[in-house]
Amino acid sequence: MKTAVKMIVTNAALLALGAGSAFAAPAATANVSVDSPYYSYIEKLSAMGYLDTMPNGAKPYSRMQMAQWVVQAQDKAEAKPMPKYLADEVDALARYVAPEVATLRGEKTEDTLKLRSVSLTAAAQLSDTPRHSYSPAVNAGWQTFGANRNGYRYGRDGNGILEAEISGNIGHETAISLRPRFSWDKDNDFSVSLEEGYIKTRAGIWAFEAGKEALTWGQGETGSLALGHNMRPLTSIQAHFIEPQKVGGFFRFLGQADVHLFYGFLEGDRADQAKAHGRTDYDDAGLLGIRADFSPTSYFTFGLARLSMLGGDHNGLDSSDWGHWLYGRNDDAAKDRWDDIAGGDFRLTLPGATFYGELYGEDQSHYLPSKIAWRAGLYLPKLTHDGSWDMTLEMADTSDAWYSHQRFQNGWTYHDAIMGDSMGRDARKYYGAVRHYLPRESSIGLYAMRTEMERSNSIYPKVTVNEFGLTGQKKIGQNVYLNGIVGYANVENADFKIHTDHDKFATATVQWRY
Repeated sequence: MKTAVKMIVTNAALLALGAGSAFAAPAATANVSVDSPYYSYIEKLSAMGYLDTMPNGAKPYSRMQMAQWVVQAQDKAEAKPMPKYLADEVDALARYVAPEVATLRGEKTEDTLKLRSVSLTAAAQLSDTPRHSYSPAVNAGWQTFGANRNGYRYGRDGNGILEAEISGNIGHETAISLRPRFSWDKDNDFSVSLEEGYIKTRAGIWAFEAGKEALTWGQGETGSLALGHNMRPLTSIQAHFIEPQKVGGFFRFLGQADVHLFYGFLEGDRADQAKAHGRTDYDDAGLLGIRADFSPTSYFTFGLARLSMLGGDHNGLDSSDWGHWLYGRNDDAAKDRWDDIAGGDFRLTLPGATFYGELYGEDQSHYLPSKIAWRAGLYLPKLTHDGSWDMTLEMADTSDAWYSHQRFQNGWTYHDAIMGDSMGRDARKYYGAVRHYLPRESSIGLYAMRTEMERSNSIYPKVTVNEFGLTGQKKIGQNVYLNGIVGYANVENADFKIHTDHDKFATATVQWRY
């Protein structure tokens, strides 16, 4: 990215760091995992005009932030009645964050550690090739219907998955969250893992977290260009505002400011992974992220972010390196000790339409402009008068410089998955989805997505993926939900060989939400 852009990111964060030091902060609460269905509820409420503050592009949101939007929607509904399907979603959200809503309403409550959800999933992936590879420039794999699932890879044929979430407060200032997962499939037999697990506390307006948690920075429905949950949740330490803070003084036109910083720990065997493919990389490299979000109005938000993969065994930064990193100078390939992605994203909600986008750059040497990647989206929340039908249209594009690096030769990857958008480098993606909402939190949707990969290479056959899916949710009992996907995809020139794979996919999940 241009040095100027990276300096804007850093300066914007420093501006926000001093924005809210005089303001009181609520108690620390656990976060709502980024794959929760409640995020779609919040986005719908915002687009329909029921929220006074704009949800920004840095996720996850805390339970207290969700509760604030619930209170806003409930209050707004007194003057602007909601359609039944939307009122049912607000009621469900209100039950989910009931202790936090009660606190905001002036009641003295305590949100103790408790079981939040249990889900049981049966999935079948019938494919000619269960896992596909990117070009040699990126050492990772991908699956049809497998993106943005916290790095989980489906095995051939049948899969059984049991997941649970336990979270809550242990005292007024500390929250914890645990998400164990038990799974079985033909390829991996039985496995047990901790999908997420972290502890969170606060000091003043700042929240501090340590542990394993999925993060997404961006606005896309199908992924995030720089940082998303296509990969396994990253183990990291974080510091961020416990809630967005109002900016005062000369910069009050920026409205609310939010700041996030983290340092994540990448794999300890990156060098061995690279060596197996005739490349080099560095064990225990890190991922450093800084992001500042601003919401000047209730209908517009934008964020600026910088992410750096850096360091690692025998690749440490000295004092001059850190100076170069701070003001954005990159050295030649032989001396380059970090890989940057930097840029910004936005969301603008107008009556009847929401526009969103991302524009990021992959770093280059000697202050030259980077090759960019972008995403542009349009959300139409009211295809019908009551909003019971809506539509999303999205397009994204990456250049041939993306997700690869001359020094970190595994690429922008973590545990065999790209840390950004699963479409990979030198790719273009087209996406369209239509959804219909019914009372009792039920919905049905249809989407189509086309991804053209490695578009400019002249060595391998170009890969094209056409994916179609039917999605749905049905509330089948008190706090019991049935979710499912049925889909088909064809992969032309799969793994850069002249043939076409035909993939069928189906999944059904029963979830108990408490």
